[in-house]
Amino acid sequence: MGPVRIVRQLFPCVKAVRYCSLMDQPPPLTPHQVIAERIRDLRRRHGWSAQRLAEEMTAAGVPWERMVVTKLENGRRASVTVEELLALAYVLSVAPVHLIVPPLDAEASERTPYRVIPAGNPTVPSFARAWIRGQTPIGTVDAKRYFSEVPDSEWSPPGGQWTPENIERQGAAVEAAKERARRSGAVDDAG
Repeated sequence: MGPVRIVRQLFPCVKAVRYCSLMDQPPPLTPHQVIAERIRDLRRRHGWSAQRLAEEMTAAGVPWERMVVTKLENGRRASVTVEELLALAYVLSVAPVHLIVPPLDAEASERTPYRVIPAGNPTVPSFARAWIRGQTPIGTVDAKRYFSEVPDSEWSPPGGQWTPENIERQGAAVEAAKERARRSGAVDDAG
């Protein structure tokens, strides 16, 4: 008996196709999981052992031992510092964004949800990459404020939905929503 038939028998009110497609969706990846997988993949592509990566990190000014690499890759070490992340990108010859977000060359990558922050809603890797690169705000961020932090020497008008008019409109909508929340007591003044 197939899974659709079982679902229909046990839960006749559940639409089997939707239920089964939701069950097939993997849980959102976290930045730490992606970093661990990317380090292991890049280290192996370089033909390096865990010891060699530790030596390269130490030479870059981040004293690591083989066990640090092993624990990170196996998920027994739950974080990396900013300095470690930048040194890893340097010694593995990749941009930091390529350690933080799943690569886009794999078809399944875009279907795998990615959780940027622990309390945030999952997004797709391409959107997370655009956010990290400063190309689009994420969540309920005021787009005008977000884009105002881009240095003039790096500024180019964002493409797609982020026209100057849409940036203004979105910023006004975010501010109006925050004001309504403040009035209703749902958010404090810092919100």
